[in-house]
Amino acid sequence: MEGKRGSECLLKSVSNIDFNPRLFKQTLATTGITLTKALANNINAASALYVGPYRPVFMPETSEVVINLVYNKDDHQILGAQFYGEYDLTQSANAISISIQNHNTIEDLAYTDMLFNPFYDQPVNYLNQVAQMAIDQEA
Repeated sequence: MEGKRGSECLLKSVSNIDFNPRLFKQTLATTGITLTKALANNINAASALYVGPYRPVFMPETSEVVINLVYNKDDHQILGAQFYGEYDLTQSANAISISIQNHNTIEDLAYTDMLFNPFYDQPVNYLNQVAQMAIDQEA
């Protein structure tokens, strides 16, 4: 790892979705590295956890999603994320994978313009929300 930041070496080969089973109508997806893996590799990392609906609660049908966003506390670079819920979150794991490849920060993700369709998602996307939670933790 000499000459490179630890997170660059760890993320180079794992920036795509690593795991994406659909079990009992639930989706589990992960991309990048977990907080446990980051800390084990001496990366000053933290995570933010979003637990909430994937679309407004006043909609006839919605369900809870769980997102754990892992980031470097020193430079706020996104390191990974884990997703769980009945709603198919694989497209969100893909978005985080792109964020990792582009060395985006939690600030980049927090203010990325996401498509809003009232029948399908929140006015502020859950990816934006979990990144804003991470920013709040660092304040």
